[in-house]
Amino acid sequence: MLSLVIPTYNEAESLPILLPRLHEALNGIPHEIIIVDDDSPDGTWRKAEELQVSHPTIQVIRRRGERGLSSAVVAGFKMARGEILAVMDADGQHDASLLKKLVETVQVRRGVAIASRYISGGSTGQWNRRRTFLSRAGTRMTTFLCRLSVHDPMSGFFAIDRSLFERIAPRFHPRGFKILFDLLMRLPRGTPVTEIPYTFAPRTVGTSKLSLKVQWDFGCSLLSVFFGRWARMAWVIFLVLFFSFGTVFSLRAWNLRLLVLDSGVRERTKMAFQSLSDTEGWLISDLSLRRVDATRIELLYSPHGRLNTETKCVRVRLDYFGWTPCDAS
Repeated sequence: MLSLVIPTYNEAESLPILLPRLHEALNGIPHEIIIVDDDSPDGTWRKAEELQVSHPTIQVIRRRGERGLSSAVVAGFKMARGEILAVMDADGQHDASLLKKLVETVQVRRGVAIASRYISGGSTGQWNRRRTFLSRAGTRMTTFLCRLSVHDPMSGFFAIDRSLFERIAPRFHPRGFKILFDLLMRLPRGTPVTEIPYTFAPRTVGTSKLSLKVQWDFGCSLLSVFFGRWARMAWVIFLVLFFSFGTVFSLRAWNLRLLVLDSGVRERTKMAFQSLSDTEGWLISDLSLRRVDATRIELLYSPHGRLNTETKCVRVRLDYFGWTPCDAS
């Protein structure tokens, strides 16, 4: 059986238009229609209860004190009895005739079937440039974050195998209006996903819910997913760099340990630096220690800012301050 969940808010005018289309599209498919209304000021829940008389497959949930499409869908899923769970909007912008194909796809592949605007044959319809740009930008960001390869992870029209949802339900706490994106972020890798093209239709009655608050919630959701997904990787990178630099620093410190442990070696090293400066004309600031032992030091002479002068590695004896190249036998 199919359980079709329709989240609503101020859609009292849309339901009498939508329901006859649904019953025609679902003819021959055992189904239930669950309307989850967020206590709409226009009385959508009341209109849905009135329509139960002529449409007995309808169930109505009136939520008080809660808001949000995603959480409304989850409430509908938890009440559903079907083996296949589906979601669509009440405003008529989703093509009800595709429901049969979505259901058949999930029955065969036991995964997720998505009505997609962004594959060949699909379209956003009559959207203006601003909304098209926002949708495309959001889609690119969510596609980058998704575990599964999907062209339209923000579609609000899809079907999913019930067993898949039940696997993630205990840790599934979505926010905002993009329920499919939240699902795709938690479904296991390798989950079968099929996209079916559709054209987003214009709304016939009512007003769009794409407010600034909806966009803000979506942005917050993206940030939450991004940091949740990449924070662990960032810590791994930090720890690798920390231990790499720590190892290099520790080796360098070990090679120079006598400067701290032996005051005599420390004093002779100072004198060696001064001797090289006096006899060779090398600036002390151009000299850097690499290794120190009881009888000699090893250092690099690297003239800063002067051309045609190569870096030299030299060994200096601490008894008479004579030096030889490091590669001398």
